[in-house]
Amino acid sequence: MKRILRFIPSALAGFALIVIVSSAKANEQEAAAFISNLANQALQTLGDVSIPLEAREEKLRVLLQDGFAMKFIGRYVLGKYWKKMTAAQQEEYQKLFAEWTLRTYSSRLGGYKNQKFTVVKVIDNGKKDIFVKTRINQPGGGDPIDCDWRIRKVNGKYKIVDIGIAGISMLLTQKREFASLLNRNGINGLIEMLRVRNSKFTAMSS
Repeated sequence: MKRILRFIPSALAGFALIVIVSSAKANEQEAAAFISNLANQALQTLGDVSIPLEAREEKLRVLLQDGFAMKFIGRYVLGKYWKKMTAAQQEEYQKLFAEWTLRTYSSRLGGYKNQKFTVVKVIDNGKKDIFVKTRINQPGGGDPIDCDWRIRKVNGKYKIVDIGIAGISMLLTQKREFASLLNRNGINGLIEMLRVRNSKFTAMSS
């Protein structure tokens, strides 16, 4: 009987480890599927030459809006300045930042077509985020683009919180750019900059 009692904790620990490993694998598969589906939909949209480029970019913005954790990203890149904003400033900033970010990504990707997207590796470190390493192979044998996607669950749905290209975090790059601008021009200066950038996008598409 004593042997059996001594065996129970080890058995439970082993079972718990199996559950944890199985859960991690399931998370990795879900994360890989999320990124693959989003990327393939984006590439399919961009490759649809039956509609004008502006219409393709608009459809892409809708995809990105659903796939990115825009509120988290917008708040993170402000750092300490977020708490210095009024509620009205926070609301306006988030709207302007989301529009600018989505337009920027959609216009940068606008010329993409016939690329092949593959998931290379998925890393679940057991914390908040999962990292999906991917590669975009260029048609005609051009240099492939390696891209790391950092994702987490927000309200039960996977969302992208950062993209790393050639080892460079877009989230940290954006935070440094905004910190420099905020130090020079303050919160109102940043909001005005976003207004101007968005108006330029509007003028280009009209």
